[in-house]
Amino acid sequence: APRAARPTAPPPRAPAPPARPSPILAWLTGGNTIVRVGLVILFVGLAFLIKYAADRRVLPDEVKVALVGLSGIALLVLGWRLRGQESRRGYALSLQGAGVAVLYLTILASMRLYDLLPSGAAFALLAAIAAASAVLAVRQDALALAVIASAGGFLAPILVSTGAGNHVALFSYYLVLNVGIALIAWHKAWRVLNVVGFAFTFVIGALWGWRSYQPQHFATTEPFLVTFFLLYVGIAVFFARQQAPALRSYVDGTLVFGTPLAAFALQAGLTRNMEFGLAYSSLAAAAIYVTLASALNRVGRESYRLLTEAFLAVGVVFVSLAIPLALDARWTSAAWALEGAAIYWVGVRQRTPLTRAFALVLQLLAGGAFVKAYPDLDGDIPLLGAAFIGAVLLAVAGLWTNRLMGRARADGAGTLGEYEAQFTPVLFGWGLAWLLFAGLNEIGEFVHYTRQPMALVAFLTAATAAFAWLHRRLDWPEARWPLMGLLPALALLALISAVAQSHPFAHYGWLAWPFAFIAHTVMLRRIGPPKPTPWFGVLHIGAYVLFAILGAWEANWAAAQVTAHETTWSVAAVLLVPAALVFWTTSAQWDDRWPLSAESFGAWYRGGGAPILVGLMAFWTLYANATHDGTSDPLPYLPLLNAIDLGHMLVALSAGALWISSRRTGVPSPEAVGGIPARIVASALTFIWLNAILLRSIHHWADVPYNGDAMMESVLVQSALSVFWTFLALAVMVFATRRALRTPWMVGAGLMAVVVAKLVLVDLSRVSGVERIVSFIGVGVLMLVVGYFSPVPPRAESGMETAS
Repeated sequence: APRAARPTAPPPRAPAPPARPSPILAWLTGGNTIVRVGLVILFVGLAFLIKYAADRRVLPDEVKVALVGLSGIALLVLGWRLRGQESRRGYALSLQGAGVAVLYLTILASMRLYDLLPSGAAFALLAAIAAASAVLAVRQDALALAVIASAGGFLAPILVSTGAGNHVALFSYYLVLNVGIALIAWHKAWRVLNVVGFAFTFVIGALWGWRSYQPQHFATTEPFLVTFFLLYVGIAVFFARQQAPALRSYVDGTLVFGTPLAAFALQAGLTRNMEFGLAYSSLAAAAIYVTLASALNRVGRESYRLLTEAFLAVGVVFVSLAIPLALDARWTSAAWALEGAAIYWVGVRQRTPLTRAFALVLQLLAGGAFVKAYPDLDGDIPLLGAAFIGAVLLAVAGLWTNRLMGRARADGAGTLGEYEAQFTPVLFGWGLAWLLFAGLNEIGEFVHYTRQPMALVAFLTAATAAFAWLHRRLDWPEARWPLMGLLPALALLALISAVAQSHPFAHYGWLAWPFAFIAHTVMLRRIGPPKPTPWFGVLHIGAYVLFAILGAWEANWAAAQVTAHETTWSVAAVLLVPAALVFWTTSAQWDDRWPLSAESFGAWYRGGGAPILVGLMAFWTLYANATHDGTSDPLPYLPLLNAIDLGHMLVALSAGALWISSRRTGVPSPEAVGGIPARIVASALTFIWLNAILLRSIHHWADVPYNGDAMMESVLVQSALSVFWTFLALAVMVFATRRALRTPWMVGAGLMAVVVAKLVLVDLSRVSGVERIVSFIGVGVLMLVVGYFSPVPPRAESGMETAS
């Protein structure tokens, strides 16, 4: 037979492209770094020289300006002449850029500092320099020249500023510079140049607005803001148009999302005194973006596809903000959050870490802005107030970003770095925290304080259920996390309710708590793991125990309402719900059903939850015996047939059902309580119960008050206890002898020794008359009986003792 062909090895994967460094840093450190740094320093020095000369009047104004202008022309000419030498191309371009920047500085100084040029001539010259520098940069394909010229032009008015200039001249000058950048963007996809112009324009505009803007400046400021906004929206389109050969990054996320963000923030400052100014601005921006998206979609170019989606997303964001902005004009933080999520989406699509980092920082700043504005946010209508809608938008942005980050991490292909991927849970927690804040704030504002705990129960449960549905629908891993924290929150609210209200079903608790437990159970069934895990096991038995506690509390209150005052029916009613849960847990009919089957959480319920309830009921016996005398009106008191003793029997039945279940299912029950064997604890509790029966009987039949001091002083009680303890010791010792159990015999003997000591130390001094006689005689007779039936302990332990 022919040999099977060996499988060929898969071709090696192409190495991932190296991360691109910052273009500005690359320019500064690439090529002749010393020259480039020197040019920057030279430019700054010339600016300082002009200012120094202006302050001290060293030379005539015309001479100073002419000398500086000539130095700029010299740099420009020298750089142009050296352009043909390939080895000195970078040097030549750097000189040209410095020359252009110096010419900007010269024209501006001539106009603003020395009044040598009228404004019209100055701006004509500035426009000519901007156009010439754009032509030079495009002809030589020189990004560095364009960046230097642009940066120098933007810095020129700042470096020579005296603080007395007018904003119209400044913004008109910047408009000329930005038109030059737009002309270059039509021919070249120079992202760095676009970002430099964008940053200078909006940062300087924001600083001026912070320091100098007054409402009367609106008419002379708004046209510039709108023009800058439209220019950089157009530049983003030009960038996508030029990126057709490179299918990797059609969209400049910084401009596409940064432009509306910056313009919206500045517009908020300009219209802060206008009632619906920001709302109308949002509608106008939405119309622009939707129109652009429609136009680009009709063009049908591949390079516009992602840009169309981005513009449509921004348009939808502005439309969604229009309604709440019409109610309250302080929504910059919400816009930042949603823009940050949209920027992150583009950063994932384009695999640009810097864009994604900016988006995350933007959301963080949005949260800070919201916190700062929160004291001024109010609302008279539930779910429509500024604080609620703002917090919800922050939550949506954070959760959407988490979803984008999680999908990018799942897709692999190096989209997210290892460090960035660690922020996936942080983003989910950020969004969840804002969502919880929105709900808690509304409940605090609009719900009466007596109903707030139940409103919180319903809200937290509904939010968790919504996330559980999203987990199943979208395969969203983090959406399962709220279920992990719902139970602790419910437990805390139950504790708060115990302080604030009379019973758990008060103040709509009859609606909130059943909804919470039903939803919690359904979520555990639908999104829980197929096999038991420790944390989900804790959630199961935690809800089981919490339900028992709340049910016990409600049963106690209900019994107190329908039975006679100060009877023990309400105390005994505490046991009904826990006992019912124990009987359900230990029922054989549920051995093969969720959640008690062996494959699910049966071991957790039968080995953890049910023993906890039995332990709590055992603790109840101590409380009940110490504080209640068994009054069960309208029924007369009878030993074992009163509410307290019937409750003890219910506890015993629950413990027996648990023991039988452990034998049937093989799920071990706890063998010790606090290091003490369970059988010893059970024996001690039984001993206390029997003594309580005796004392309650004496209280009802002999009118001895049921309290510690009265019982200690009662001769009848002391005598009865001595005889009763001796009888118990007799019963235990005889039983031990019959079964050859040494340990129980020693326990009985110890109890007999206690009786003897009590006779000597207590009864002999406090008991007198018939009671003393009965006490001593009764104990003596019983000891004789013990000596007859069980005089010595068994010689050896029996296997039966171990089994017992």
